[in-house]
Amino acid sequence: MSVETWSRKFIGRPECLADVRRFILAVLGDCDTTHIVTLVADELAGNAIKHTASGGPGGKFVLRLARFSDRCRVWVDDQGGPSTPSVRTAQDDEEAGRGLTIVTMLSACWGAAGDKRGRSVWAEITFDEVMTIPRPPDPVAGLPHELSAIRKVGMTTDGWTR
Repeated sequence: MSVETWSRKFIGRPECLADVRRFILAVLGDCDTTHIVTLVADELAGNAIKHTASGGPGGKFVLRLARFSDRCRVWVDDQGGPSTPSVRTAQDDEEAGRGLTIVTMLSACWGAAGDKRGRSVWAEITFDEVMTIPRPPDPVAGLPHELSAIRKVGMTTDGWTR
């Protein structure tokens, strides 16, 4: 079985999520599932920034990707936090709280290991289960139009300040 792996460290700031997306698009290139992997990684990285020490002063997280012949696995290694990642039901009027629901819907499986000192949250996206999404003319510009509505129900960085 052929496996390709990549990793990169990011500063734990919301504005670095665009760098996460660009990194994945650059690494996976012309893969049918690139935009799904990007969305899942964006949610996991956003959760690391929002809910763990990675989002605090001097915080960092590491994004790791592994591409197998039939799936892609994405990990976000953060600096730990007080709570355990879990899917929750957000109220209709809440702007956040749907990230892991999106990850659950788009991935074959996901999980987390670690504690307040450090954690790894991962998800696997299988190529057979993900629909083909047309590539935008400029992949670095962002997610395709079909995913923009889905992305808006997840965690956003609009209006965040420190």
